[in-house]
Amino acid sequence: MRAQLKWEHMEMQHKATILRYLILVGIVFGLFINSTFAEELKTAKSEDVYVVPDEHDKENFDDIYAVENESILEDGRLFLQVNLASYHPNEDKDDDFNEFNPGLGLEYHFENFYIAGGFFENSIDKFSTYWGVGHERTFFVDWFGLGILGGVVTGYDSGFSPRLAAVPSAFFKKGRTTLKAYYVPAVGDVDADAIGFALRIDLGGVL
Repeated sequence: MRAQLKWEHMEMQHKATILRYLILVGIVFGLFINSTFAEELKTAKSEDVYVVPDEHDKENFDDIYAVENESILEDGRLFLQVNLASYHPNEDKDDDFNEFNPGLGLEYHFENFYIAGGFFENSIDKFSTYWGVGHERTFFVDWFGLGILGGVVTGYDSGFSPRLAAVPSAFFKKGRTTLKAYYVPAVGDVDADAIGFALRIDLGGVL
């Protein structure tokens, strides 16, 4: 019994260490991207070339722009998502959900929607994959918005067992780094809703 408890304690410490490193890497990478973006923006403004493009010239600009209460998606941008953790507010006292959920994902943004896919360790300590289509909009300010991703998630039942899911989210954007908080409804063997957290980093234009 003691050996089992010791092993579980070591496993928790190992997971906590991985989480700290993931967060550190995400923050450092985000600061680097923000610094680069700020220099590009400063240069562009000094040359009087940084403007919000109209519909005709939109495809000629690489920069993200945000319009009040408008879609912030722009065609041809790739994002890296670092999945971090979750919280189960209505967790039953008999449940023992895993709230450390490391993983990685990619988002490719088109003009009016984006496609996403990735993997993570889920709340019942299983390997999960997800893929789907989403949309996001800012509201009143350019750093806050809401979105929804609809698609398929696996790993919440025995075997592959893909399940349909719709996941709404709120996001807070600073330069090219975004903190996302999303609502995950009860699915499969997880009988409690969850709030998940992830960092998203803009990798720039692709096409």
